[in-house]
Amino acid sequence: MSNFRMWEVFGKALDGPFYRDQNEYIIKRFIPIMRDVIKKYEIKWDRETVVNTDDKFADTVWNAAKEFFIRVGVYHQNAHRVMEFSEEEVNEVLESLEPEYTVGAGHDQRRLGIRSVEDGVHRPFHLFSPDANFSTDIHKKACMAYLKEPLLDGLCAPLLEDFMGRKVTSNAPTEVAAAMEHAMNLRDAQRLVGRPDVYTVSVGTAETDQAQIAAANPSWGVRPQHLDGRMVSILTEMTTNSQMLNKSFHYRSYGNVFGNLAGAVYGGYAGGIEGTLILQTAYAIEGACLYGSIWTLHFPFHLRWQSTTTRELLWLQSVLSQAIARNSRLSFFNNLFANAGPGTDQVYYESAAHALAIEPSGGHPWGCATCRNKFTDRATPLESRFYHETARASFRNRISREKANEICIKLLEKYEENIPIDNYGKTIQEVYDMDKIVPRQEYLDQFKRMKEELAELGVEYPY
Repeated sequence: MSNFRMWEVFGKALDGPFYRDQNEYIIKRFIPIMRDVIKKYEIKWDRETVVNTDDKFADTVWNAAKEFFIRVGVYHQNAHRVMEFSEEEVNEVLESLEPEYTVGAGHDQRRLGIRSVEDGVHRPFHLFSPDANFSTDIHKKACMAYLKEPLLDGLCAPLLEDFMGRKVTSNAPTEVAAAMEHAMNLRDAQRLVGRPDVYTVSVGTAETDQAQIAAANPSWGVRPQHLDGRMVSILTEMTTNSQMLNKSFHYRSYGNVFGNLAGAVYGGYAGGIEGTLILQTAYAIEGACLYGSIWTLHFPFHLRWQSTTTRELLWLQSVLSQAIARNSRLSFFNNLFANAGPGTDQVYYESAAHALAIEPSGGHPWGCATCRNKFTDRATPLESRFYHETARASFRNRISREKANEICIKLLEKYEENIPIDNYGKTIQEVYDMDKIVPRQEYLDQFKRMKEELAELGVEYPY
């Protein structure tokens, strides 16, 4: 864990520059500094490139992001003050980071740590996650379906949006209860499929600090130390609040190997893709300095489509990954949000493109979320399996960034023009036999056909 002086950091919310509200902070501080940094470092996207191959550019992005974070600080919504970090403090945190951790236990013990660009030694950590809501009656079975996947190193389980026939409401008893049920279902599912000690990231159903704390119980819920992870969010943009700091305090006190959840909005206050790239890279530094997080989950997303697989965002994630991998000891994941849904060819094209953009760039894959992360029951382990198998194949075959760029361009030709079209596919109940918790044969046939199509483009799967 980083040399994170927690109480000194929390105290920054009492001492920093005052802004009446977040809008004043954005207009007077965030936007002018972002524009200045983009101009100073001459950050610009070559639209012909999907996967970056320019090491010098990745290093420039890192330097720009570091300067941006130091100059802009973090706005605290409750205190109305900016939490500022000096260059010396940032350097101390970055230098004192541990490069790897051991998570899980028993036969599911795994290494979670840094990777290099075009890493031939450290394989990616395969974090499966539908990032979607599932109906209460199938939630435990859906957890079991994902946990059965052989490549899975860790799971961020599906969410619950109902409890006892009522919609879960933030800051209400239903949220606390649903978070507890989520944790219980996940623990039961782990035992039932023979993976009681696998690393899990819990619990997405708990939005508030009080619900996260309620779900922490070593007997039936979220476990401490290296067995389970948690997440604390950076709010849009460069913002936090007391609830987020409460979460980070609880996670650290409970001993979790926890992460920082960060999503810059392409089309938001950062402006174009260049500003979004700087902001998203800065989020990795912010998580370590502000929360003491051990890893970051990056999900920069398109404001209109809510996805991470457009041409611009594939490029952003490749540069982001290379900038962090080349210049720090920060561990991180890249989150796949696809536009299309289960049972469509498009979701496989998007999954493959994302895997190939991030794996040779030094990232860990996380996903996959489907249908722009909008619908209940519309995600299955099959598209996640394809995503992670593609990332694994990229690692095993040492696919270079140049080769990945070529394949990604060909994949975009297959789905890019269809991004604006709603193509939400099937529900998990249609794709899977939920009694046996196995995929139906027609979707296994489609899965095999898509692997054969990717093999023709240059991805050699080991099985």
